Amino acid sequence: MEGDTAKIWTRPEVHATVGKLIVESLGVDEAKVTSDAALVRDLGAESIDFLDLSFKCQQTFGVDLPMRLIQERRIEWRDLSVLARVLATRYQIAVPADELRMVSPATVGAVLEHLAAKHGVARVPGDEQAVVRSLVERMLADLAPTPLDLSDLTVDQFAGYLEKSLHSSEAVEVIMSRLTVRAVTEYIVGQLAAAGRLAPGT
Repeated sequence: MEGDTAKIWTRPEVHATVGKLIVESLGVDEAKVTSDAALVRDLGAESIDFLDLSFKCQQTFGVDLPMRLIQERRIEWRDLSVLARVLATRYQIAVPADELRMVSPATVGAVLEHLAAKHGVARVPGDEQAVVRSLVERMLADLAPTPLDLSDLTVDQFAGYLEKSLHSSEAVEVIMSRLTVRAVTEYIVGQLAAAGRLAPGT
């Protein structure tokens, strides 16, 4: 069932309705659904809850909430597919992600040492930091079209986690903590505004 694509929404209506949908999808107390509440950390959302919430947003607003995209991006980071693409761009070398996953420890420095030893890729001063920055920029760009509030997450801050480990659970937590009630609401507001379905001045 498609949402009512003719309805014009006000911002307060969107905010109230998103809160209601989150309560229904996650089965949480309405009092816990504050603007700053993170869906995973504070409200205990799991993958199946995201699917239900996406469906409800489509039904209610006629807006697709791309939660699956966030899940897919997380998988690509963890299996090092994104790193493989960054390395291919930087060094013009095709190294499969499964080869990168065999490198231990799971750091960019160790990966670059592996590329130097096995594939003859020359190391230069600062290459590790440059690759990490490119990786972070790519990851954040991949997440730009999702309902995550990344406005205060700097490349340097995020790079700090990935310099320690390419499988940093802290990095994933930092990203997922930005999936808040406010971020979901603002995403839907933005989609409705782009479609000309947000009441002006609200």
